[in-house]
Amino acid sequence: MSTLGRQLELHAPDARRDHIHLVAILYVGATFMLLLGAMSSQNNLLFATVGLALAAVIVSGFLAGSSMMGLRFARRLPVKAEAGKPAKIVYHTSNRNKIISAFALRVLDVASGPAGTDLPIRAGIDRVPARGEQRVEAFIEFPHRGRWALGPGRLLTMFPFGISKKSMRFNREDAIVVMPESVELRHGVLGPLESAGDEGRADFRRKGGGAELYNLREYQRGDPVSSIAWQASARWSKLISREVAAPQCKRVWIVIEASLDDLRDREEKAEASVRLALAVGKELNEAGIASGLSVPSCGIYIQPDHADNTRPTWANLLATLGDEPPKKASPRGHSMSDGIISVGAGTTPASTIVLDPAKEESYIRAKRVNP
Repeated sequence: MSTLGRQLELHAPDARRDHIHLVAILYVGATFMLLLGAMSSQNNLLFATVGLALAAVIVSGFLAGSSMMGLRFARRLPVKAEAGKPAKIVYHTSNRNKIISAFALRVLDVASGPAGTDLPIRAGIDRVPARGEQRVEAFIEFPHRGRWALGPGRLLTMFPFGISKKSMRFNREDAIVVMPESVELRHGVLGPLESAGDEGRADFRRKGGGAELYNLREYQRGDPVSSIAWQASARWSKLISREVAAPQCKRVWIVIEASLDDLRDREEKAEASVRLALAVGKELNEAGIASGLSVPSCGIYIQPDHADNTRPTWANLLATLGDEPPKKASPRGHSMSDGIISVGAGTTPASTIVLDPAKEESYIRAKRVNP
């Protein structure tokens, strides 16, 4: 096992195989017919032709086998992948053979995902020089979100004459978590919930730019004079600075009303619900609103919380939603919130906004078409 690049291990093959294929059968059959003709006619030219044909078989097997003896293989997966968008997978191949280069290699790989989906991946390598390395890129689109396992991978060659077909299997598997497809909501879909409106409330769990007191601490160099608590400083005979709490933002629940079976089987309406929930979460975060996630069928209840970026804190959970057994948690209410957005049939009590996944196209902006 060798290393190519940073944190990428190249692996030796776990199995080798010689394949019987149609071209080889036809070639051997034609050679046998030539041999019969040569024996019946005692034609020296036919005997020479048979000898050349047999030599081609031997040379083909020797070159194909020798060129693959020192091959090592690895794949590099993208850091992020999104359903419905091209993802780049890089295949690295190293040749430890000191003399013979490897030619005309085919990379055969497979990605196995949720709902029993298998996605074949194909790539070609023209040449891996002796004591050299080569890499090739393959672009694929994962049709569904979820955890995908890649492997086993195979290297195959029919070099040089297409008679001998040899392959190597690499059993090492790699996994990647594919996020739901990103969509953007049209303006006005969330109505009054598109504005933050803290209404003067304070969030005493976080310090920030509000008006309420969060904490008192010892003065540090660089603190503004206006932050000094003079009465506390006089009491403790040292400078004390005042920290204020962050303003309390709105708290909104997002409820996905899809069933566990539909989420597991990647039914279209369930997938539309997941895409809309992620889009709503991003929209609320950009507006400074804390969003929580509720999926009753999966036993998931994540309290609304403020995220430091445009992605909600529970965004990664949506990638594998429905793949795990439901959590044994008692249903909780959606109290202490400023609104409830139901994505589904709207069966959640006190729903402020209901988004029907069957009408997804009417809620989102037009998708960009790659040229």
